[in-house]
Amino acid sequence: MKQETAIRITVMILGLFIMSLGIAVSTKAGLGTTPISCVPFVLSQGFPLSFGTFTFILNSLFVVFQYFLLKEKFETYQWLQIPLVFVFSVFTDLAMIIVGDLVITGYVFQWIFCLISCVLVGFGIALLLKANLLMMAGDALVRTLSLVSKTQFGYTKVGFDSTMVLIAAVVSWMLFADLVGVREGTIAAAVLVGLIVKFFIPRLGCLDRIFSEKTS
Repeated sequence: MKQETAIRITVMILGLFIMSLGIAVSTKAGLGTTPISCVPFVLSQGFPLSFGTFTFILNSLFVVFQYFLLKEKFETYQWLQIPLVFVFSVFTDLAMIIVGDLVITGYVFQWIFCLISCVLVGFGIALLLKANLLMMAGDALVRTLSLVSKTQFGYTKVGFDSTMVLIAAVVSWMLFADLVGVREGTIAAAVLVGLIVKFFIPRLGCLDRIFSEKTS
């Protein structure tokens, strides 16, 4: 059982790193980053705190919102989302350093790297889902909002992502009088990442077999 948990944690951490690398690549592509990351990215461009730091602050607030929405129904172990977000935030800053020297010119190449970023993010999310330990704070908040409002998760997710993009666009316009971090690539990520996750999930069945072997 301990072996299975250790493997699940390893898969989860790998998924977090691949996600962060995909998000970093999307920022270098220059066509906008993912809906959940566009707000911290815009803030990092206007204030002297890193992308990862703003990612940690925003996602920690998501966990706090869950607590106030669920109150006594909030399960104590869900506070572990905060250390999970901390690891993801550190990976985000590390990934930004890794791709720091990457220069992408030309609209076609921007799109190529935008699509690569979507694949990386989607694959990372698929690994997190296979690990099946904790949800990312943003998705956990969507689940909470869905439960409280009694709406379908999919519809709530669309509304949540749209709100994040709108906030990022407003903040960007206030800070720079321009759209930074929110472009056509943001819309592409919103559409494609979910499809990419669905593509990878059945193709990671080997992980299920590994988990079951370690359990037995």
